[in-house]
Amino acid sequence: MEKNRIREIIIELLQETLKGKLDPSTNFNPNFLAEAIMTKVDFEKPYGEIMNEKLIESLTIAVSELEKEMDEEYENLEEQEKLLKNFVRGKLHAYKEVIDVIRKL
Repeated sequence: MEKNRIREIIIELLQETLKGKLDPSTNFNPNFLAEAIMTKVDFEKPYGEIMNEKLIESLTIAVSELEKEMDEEYENLEEQEKLLKNFVRGKLHAYKEVIDVIRKL
């Protein structure tokens, strides 16, 4: 699950749980507590797990950027360039398959 989504879930839970239980003058901000919880959870993860997450995230971003570039290139090709267009289409398909494999990791 993405970190942003995890942060949103924690904030929603805090807001629902603490609704009406805090003095309004306390200036409590659930964002700060959510960030602290996420930092603590990340700190408790084994180093290998953190590196795997970073690797998967980096690979996903890199392949997505390459896919975007190839998609733009594909759109710019003329109909007469069928061989090149088919080659680019094949690369786009391969990028999608690589992203699917990375997400399954």
